[in-house]
Amino acid sequence: MKTITITTVLTVSLLLAGCGKKAGPPGSNASAATPIAQPSMTAWQQGDKATAISSFVETEWSSGPLFAANSTLSLSEDQFKALSNADRQAQSGEMMSQLDSFKKLAAAVAQAGRDAASKGNTAQARKYFNSLKQCGTALDSPDRLRLVQLVGQALKKMADAELAKIGQ
Repeated sequence: MKTITITTVLTVSLLLAGCGKKAGPPGSNASAATPIAQPSMTAWQQGDKATAISSFVETEWSSGPLFAANSTLSLSEDQFKALSNADRQAQSGEMMSQLDSFKKLAAAVAQAGRDAASKGNTAQARKYFNSLKQCGTALDSPDRLRLVQLVGQALKKMADAELAKIGQ
């Protein structure tokens, strides 16, 4: 189990590497902290949807950096604008791919919540939808790219709508 976890963490690190943003010096908090979105994203990218959804729901979305320090998704809008045109162009494709994957994972979490609600398990449904809302809140932060903020706002809106259906 620990081997799988370590492999997963290393895989995501490699997948998110090369986005152009330099990590802090070795040993600094920014480079030492494990991005909290990493385990669920790795499982999702490996096709393990059940583990990805479970990991997403168990994540404490306010507990640390969401994305790897060298990921475009970890940049603020100002940091992204400060890149050269060539770097922005190069990173935009990767950023869109990562966001698309993240949105698909969030949609799967929402569907799992709807499935739980349809089976009468409102407590489990609330857990899925509250996790989406917490994730959305973490994404919708002024120190993030505007596109990431918009995804966060959409997740919060979706979670609120689903919670309203089941009576928060």
